[in-house]
Amino acid sequence: MKKSVNPKLLLTAMLFVAVVASVIAVFQVSERQHLLKQGVETTGVVVGIDVGVRGIRSVEARFIMFDGHVVVGRDVHKTQWFDANKIGDRVALHYDPQDPEKILIGRGFWMWSNPAFLMAGGVILCGLGVFIYKQSATKPMSP
Repeated sequence: MKKSVNPKLLLTAMLFVAVVASVIAVFQVSERQHLLKQGVETTGVVVGIDVGVRGIRSVEARFIMFDGHVVVGRDVHKTQWFDANKIGDRVALHYDPQDPEKILIGRGFWMWSNPAFLMAGGVILCGLGVFIYKQSATKPMSP
């Protein structure tokens, strides 16, 4: 006898995962937006690249704040998509004067890739969940 998955349970699980992915994406976007709008723009030099679990890279850059202090900050955007920066590269960055060790290195589209993929995944999961639910609701249940 073939057991079928409860479509309401499946829809609920997919919507939960979609909402979690979307919330994470919104937090990532808001952190980047905050640094772009409220942060101070300057240039720095890449002084470290940490490669962590599954090849995810975190870039550190040294820069001089407007008050003359030298700071080493870590990019809030961690990625495994590309290896764009090398140690010694000069980079444009934004930093928060209240928390200067938190920086955002400008990377164009790639700066927004993680939140964009999380949002797209959330939308796809929502659509897939609704589609599966509608398909199962139209089929008669076997005894």
